[in-house]
Amino acid sequence: MPRLLVTAAAALSALAGATLGTAVPAAAPAVSDVTVILSGAQGMKGEAACRLYNGARNFPFGKGTAEEVRTRRAADGTACIFRGLAPGKYALVVALLPDGQTDITRDLFGRPRQPWGVSNNIRHASRAPRFDEAAFPLEEGKSLRLRIALAL
Repeated sequence: MPRLLVTAAAALSALAGATLGTAVPAAAPAVSDVTVILSGAQGMKGEAACRLYNGARNFPFGKGTAEEVRTRRAADGTACIFRGLAPGKYALVVALLPDGQTDITRDLFGRPRQPWGVSNNIRHASRAPRFDEAAFPLEEGKSLRLRIALAL
């Protein structure tokens, strides 16, 4: 009987040591999704080029700093879906580009020649929107639907 108690005590001790000594990994933050729904520029053909920025660098006409997606616009206006984003502050630029065109073209004054829009639907007559004007918060584990109005 004493031998059985010693063996049981050793097993319990090993189990407790393994349980207490092992660090439990922290839960990964839940990721978020952003769905972009476009309005305006009805009847125009081409691809929706969506650029997501997580900072002011290159905004609004340079390469996206977070992610880029190009898709055809669905009948309901849904154009781009960004999945698995970390929580943070983002801004979005969308342009409707003709097939085969890789980027927005601009006129002599720097205005886009294709229908375009930014998050928060900011539009100024004399300058491009700034990141902080177009930025939106993305919370952990949340899905967000952004409606962007395209215009020239």
